[in-house]
Amino acid sequence: MDESSSDQELIVEMPHVQPKTTSIMIKIGLVIAGLYILISILIPIILLIYPIIIKHVVFLNMLKTQTNFTQPETLGLNRVSNFYLNVDNQVSLGIWHFRSPLIKDEFFLNDEDYFQKYLTSNIPIIIYFHGNAYDRSLLTRRELCQKLRDELKYDVIAYDYRGFGDSKGEPTEHNLIKDARFIYDWLKKLNNGRRKIYLWGHSLGSAVACQLAVQLSQDKNLGGIIMEAPFMNIHQALLTHWISLFFRWQPWFYSITEKALRKNKLSFETRNHLLKLDCPCILIHSDDDLTVPYIHSKQLLQIGLNAHTDNKQKKKLFHFTIDMISYHRSGYGHRLIYQAPKLTSTLKHIIFDEDL
Repeated sequence: MDESSSDQELIVEMPHVQPKTTSIMIKIGLVIAGLYILISILIPIILLIYPIIIKHVVFLNMLKTQTNFTQPETLGLNRVSNFYLNVDNQVSLGIWHFRSPLIKDEFFLNDEDYFQKYLTSNIPIIIYFHGNAYDRSLLTRRELCQKLRDELKYDVIAYDYRGFGDSKGEPTEHNLIKDARFIYDWLKKLNNGRRKIYLWGHSLGSAVACQLAVQLSQDKNLGGIIMEAPFMNIHQALLTHWISLFFRWQPWFYSITEKALRKNKLSFETRNHLLKLDCPCILIHSDDDLTVPYIHSKQLLQIGLNAHTDNKQKKKLFHFTIDMISYHRSGYGHRLIYQAPKLTSTLKHIIFDEDL
């Protein structure tokens, strides 16, 4: 046998072996796909059988920070006092008061003494309505309240809705508005109507603040409302949340979520309530917000501008104006707009008093 034939006999064709990493990736992909299909089947079934689950999704009040609310100084907060107000026998609300630097510190004996010494001035006050999940101690929330207090020299009230933080009770849309009105009326009564009160709502809190502002349309103490990252209504907020990208193309998603929200009496229709406002309104939004997309504020602004024109023609709701502060490619997302350097100075020019 010659050399050439011998060489040919030695050539052995090896079978193609798939790289191990590729095989693992395929298995992971199949597992993820299987889980996605399973979840897509289970979610509509669960929502149909237990529609109350969507209430927990909207509020997420089961998420807690485990903060000792009675000692805000342990979080690095200064001139912040904690107290509680009873809405009724079953419901008490936990509240933090960020004291204006224009009021000097005084010794007080009890809560009532504190209220008389620190909450009866003519200095404007901001009531802060936070978003869903967690409580008033969340870092971004307390830093915003500190910034408003320090830069505006106002008092700031931050409280937890019933069922949030250390507040007692069960959250519903009706109850959140009831709590908001209770806080407002209590503050107004303390000052005999001498103090201007502003409402600042973030995300879910903007819907609460907007409904409260509508109830106060004839109230001269209401200085205006600031809605940070607001949404059109809660159903639209769910449909446009980044998590819904995985499900909203499915035929069941729109109708089943809408039905579950209706059964729980959850609508938070900011779009409709905006038409009834009779005070200055400021929208604040960042275009890189993935939780409540920027388009919500753009649509609310247009609705508000059209309403303002209509009000002028019909000679009604004379105090309603609407403006918007936008942040583009800023990295502020859903929670960090308060870090914008000129935020409060801009607001001073268009809504807040500048004469303090």
